[in-house]
Amino acid sequence: MIKRILIPLDTSPYTEAALELGCNVAKRHGAELTGLVVLDIPGIERSIGPLPIGGLYYVEPLEKAMEKEARAQIQPLLYKFKEKCQKEGVAHQEAEHQGSPSERIIRESMFYDFVMVGLRTYFHFRAVDKPGDSLEKILDHSITPIYGVPEKFSMPTAEKMKVLIAFNGSLPSARAMQRFAQLAVPENTEVTLLISDPKRKIADYYLAQAEAYLNSHFIYDVKKEWTSKDIIQAMEEQYLDWATIVVVGAHSKKRLIDFKVGSLTRYLINEARKPIIIGQ
Repeated sequence: MIKRILIPLDTSPYTEAALELGCNVAKRHGAELTGLVVLDIPGIERSIGPLPIGGLYYVEPLEKAMEKEARAQIQPLLYKFKEKCQKEGVAHQEAEHQGSPSERIIRESMFYDFVMVGLRTYFHFRAVDKPGDSLEKILDHSITPIYGVPEKFSMPTAEKMKVLIAFNGSLPSARAMQRFAQLAVPENTEVTLLISDPKRKIADYYLAQAEAYLNSHFIYDVKKEWTSKDIIQAMEEQYLDWATIVVVGAHSKKRLIDFKVGSLTRYLINEARKPIIIGQ
C-alpha cells in the first residue's frame, strides 16, 4: 500500500516530470505527496571557495546574498508544487529545510513509501546548469525505494505499461519487485522478468519464484527471459527500448551470481532514458 510519496524539488525539467508522475501515482493509490525543498547552506559555503588574505571580511555578506538568491528560487518551487497538486486533486503538503540536500532527503525519506526524484538533480540552486551527485548519495544510504524519473516521460494511456524487472534473487532486486507489485495496476501491466546467469537451472528457479510472487499480486501477463550475456549488453541490445519502466535493485553483494546490479543501476541512471524503480 502506497500512502506517502516524497518529491524533492529543484528548478529542472526532471522535477516537473517527477511531479507529473507523482500526481498520477498518488491519484491511483489515494496517496499524499510532500514537496521538499532544501536550502543548501553547506553548498553555498563551499561555492565561495578559498579566499585571499583579508577576504573573511567579505564572506558573511556574500553568503547572505547567495542565500537570498537561493530563497528566491525556493518559494516559487513550493507554490508551483502546491498549484499542481491542487489542480490534480492530490493531497499534499510542503516542507522546507536547511542543510545538505542528500542528507536531509535521506533523513526525511524513512517516513515515506517512495522517493520520487529526477534522474538528474539540481538542488544547488545557484548552479542549475550542472547536475549534482545527490541521487547517488541517496542510493548509498536510504532504505526507502527510489522512483527515478527522466526529463521527459508520460504515462501510456492506450496500451499496457511494459515493465522490465531485472531480477537475480538478491534482496535489493526482490525489494524492488515487491514495491513494484504494490504500485502496479495488474490489468494494465505487461512484465518481462530478466535474469543474467551462466547457469540456466539457477536462473529458471529464480524466474519461477518471481513469477509466482507477481501472480499472487494478480499480475499474470509475465514473460520470463534468461540470458548468459552481460546484463547491460542484454539491456542495450534487446530490452531497454521495449520497456516503459525498469525495476532494479540498487546494489548486489551476491557473489554466486554474476549479475552486476550496482553497475546496471548506474548505467540506467546515466542513460536517463526510462523511469527506474530502485529497491534498496
